[in-house]
Amino acid sequence: MSSRRSISSITVPPLGPQPSAARVVRHWFVTPHDFGWVFAHKSTRPLHQLIRVVFASCVALYAAVSLLMLGSPNGPSGAGPVAYVIFILILQGVAIVWLLVKPLPYRKSQVVAFLVFGDVGLASVILLDVPTSGLIGTFLFSLTGTMCTFFLGSKLLVAHLVFANLVIVYIGAAAYVQDLWGPWDALAAVLVAGGATSGAPIFAQIAWSLVSEDARQSEIDPLTRMKNRRGLQNAIEDLWTVAHGERSAFVLVLVDIDRFKSVNDRYGHDQGDAVIVLVADRLFDHFGKIGVVARTGGEEFVAVLVGETERLCELVQGVSGTLANGSDPIPVTVSAGAVVLVPDSEAWEAGLNVVNAATRAADSLMYRAKAAGGNRTVLEAM
Repeated sequence: MSSRRSISSITVPPLGPQPSAARVVRHWFVTPHDFGWVFAHKSTRPLHQLIRVVFASCVALYAAVSLLMLGSPNGPSGAGPVAYVIFILILQGVAIVWLLVKPLPYRKSQVVAFLVFGDVGLASVILLDVPTSGLIGTFLFSLTGTMCTFFLGSKLLVAHLVFANLVIVYIGAAAYVQDLWGPWDALAAVLVAGGATSGAPIFAQIAWSLVSEDARQSEIDPLTRMKNRRGLQNAIEDLWTVAHGERSAFVLVLVDIDRFKSVNDRYGHDQGDAVIVLVADRLFDHFGKIGVVARTGGEEFVAVLVGETERLCELVQGVSGTLANGSDPIPVTVSAGAVVLVPDSEAWEAGLNVVNAATRAADSLMYRAKAAGGNRTVLEAM
């Protein structure tokens, strides 16, 4: 059996019933962060424009601090420090324009670069101010912490918080050394600034990670770790957009295991589940690189593919032979119905609504394959 069992890039350990606080925190820290889901998931797309504004507003606030420091009597003095703050201010202005005009950063590396730029730029500027004023500026670390909360994983959030708190401790120590604060005042200021900077982002990300994990898992079939019907529906819109933009063929394939009830009756449901997983693995290996594969029913699967027409038709015609293997412990066959939509067809102009009609047509073709004896594929253009 293939070890590649999921089209989801995330597999997380189950929390179990009523986990302790320590277990929740551990689960949050070790669970991989699905960065792509945040930007690509259908439910988050309406936030894209708001995300752009939030990013630009954060940088604008950093820029305001830099600008005010240049005019402050306690700000940087000397040609070198002043030139550095002006340099940072120019970079912040460029970043604001970029965020408002250019496409939204959608790669993890871009968001990490934004985080590093924000943290290092903020720290280097406020450290040029007197410690009492600089400590106030450390509260801006909460802005980059909020960005980590929603767009980056737990380890990057922790790295950000470690950096921010080191800066806070340094400023508190500098205030004490310079006799601006007594030891208790410095300690209290460090605790307040560190708590305000760290507490909310950590709690918010733990809560957000649990909610988003539940949302991701609601799209995954628990047996095969493939997408379920809901996950497929959310993916189809993206695939249709790709096909429409590239003028590529759009193919919908419905696959059903032949006489599966007899497998359960003879071998039991556990062995029946094993057969379903085996077929799912082979189906994913056959189609997974060129589209989305989902389990939409008990023994029913759907594949939605985008690409060159001849190549897709060749793959679809070979699906029955690929999934069946007489040497399996419980050999089974499959029947498949497939509908091909090509860019120059009349159905293509109907838009995404044609997918429902294609699904019904593929279902009808699959039953035609079963009526002809099974272990075959019926494919038609639409």
